[in-house]
Amino acid sequence: MTLTKSVLKQDLNFLNYPLWFQVSRTNSGLNWQESGYTYQATWRAPDQLDQLFLMYLLMRAQQEDYSPRLALSRYEILKGCGCPINPQYLRRLEDSLKRWQAVEIAFDQCFDTGQELISARFSILDQASLDTSQRRLNLVLNPAFLAQIQHSTQFKYLDFNYYRLLRRPVSRRLHELLNVAFKQQPHWRLPLTELGRKLTLYSRRKKKRNGQSEEVLYPSDVLTAVKAAVEEMNQLATDVESLRALGMDPREIYAIAYDTDKKKKQITFHKAPLSHLFDELTLEPEHGQTEARNKEPRLEELVGFLKRSSRPLRELISRYYRSHGYDYVKWNIFYANRNGARNYVSYLKLCLQHNWAQEFREEYERMFEASEQQIDERKLGALIKVAEQADYLLMSDGRRFRIKRVFPNGAIEISHRSFKMDFVLSPAQAYGCRFERENPSQSQRKD
Repeated sequence: MTLTKSVLKQDLNFLNYPLWFQVSRTNSGLNWQESGYTYQATWRAPDQLDQLFLMYLLMRAQQEDYSPRLALSRYEILKGCGCPINPQYLRRLEDSLKRWQAVEIAFDQCFDTGQELISARFSILDQASLDTSQRRLNLVLNPAFLAQIQHSTQFKYLDFNYYRLLRRPVSRRLHELLNVAFKQQPHWRLPLTELGRKLTLYSRRKKKRNGQSEEVLYPSDVLTAVKAAVEEMNQLATDVESLRALGMDPREIYAIAYDTDKKKKQITFHKAPLSHLFDELTLEPEHGQTEARNKEPRLEELVGFLKRSSRPLRELISRYYRSHGYDYVKWNIFYANRNGARNYVSYLKLCLQHNWAQEFREEYERMFEASEQQIDERKLGALIKVAEQADYLLMSDGRRFRIKRVFPNGAIEISHRSFKMDFVLSPAQAYGCRFERENPSQSQRKD
């Protein structure tokens, strides 16, 4: 799937476990371990600027259909990362590529295939050289590392420019961790010292009674760092002008609250949706109308999916249908149908403009096997009849979805409170499912 704007996909393991460290003190390399993860850098460990360069390269590779080979100018990379274009940063970019070439990461039973947990070992950047005649960097990202991101079933989409606007290293690292933690639940509790290690904060040296010293991470130091990071993250999350310029989905923007248990020395983070920003971010001035189009079956099907019907909406759908195709428009309509209760028209416009449905489309494709099969008229009629009388659709794995709508073509819109958007099954996909009424004793299955 081709990515748009400044969005990149990242495997949750590459967010949960550190790929970079707060500050690199020495040139002697780094060996770092925690349960299930080993990090080795034979040169200086990457820091927050190196991570920014890597994210930019990953974003560009994903925009090129996950091509590991990239040919980019140094100025292009620095400009894309918001860095000054001067000799100092040109040397820093060269050093960064050297750092990433020296990194190797290993995971022990961390990647979920859906059937088992598997182990894996990756390098990050395999090659980097400057073509002086063309003034371009020839880069080769590790193909296995890229493939893991591409085919990951546990992932999150990140907005690169949003990440870049966070200036503090601790803010960026905490942003990575909370994207993992808040993927499934709105709260995250852990000991402060464990959080400090995940943030890769520096420890203090403490002398023991025998005269030897040890590194100690104090909960108070962690709390001080977290307080400043949360303040910066919340400031950005409520900066309407910046968010509007980024084209951020209001449903993906949240503030962070936290409380601490001083006795247990634990911290609990809470995800606080900023629903009051919804109107400000989705309001958009109306633009001129486009020409009316002749009716087409696929276009009419898309118009039928809309929660409302109007000439401006039809023209909007027609324009994006011709420029981006049927599937792109369909998914963004259903995303807006679920999430755009207020300002539906403006919200749908922004969905289509920024492809906010992208992550959830991939979730759907992972959960529901695509089917190009067609069912005959007799089966289609029976399917529609049974579906219209049912309240629930039961998947083969036991998951139960509420039926919201049955379309004339036999497609069925279903919802589940665990997911942020509704799904639409094709007639062929729905035909293999079981249908149930509100009263289980009245459940029935099609022939």
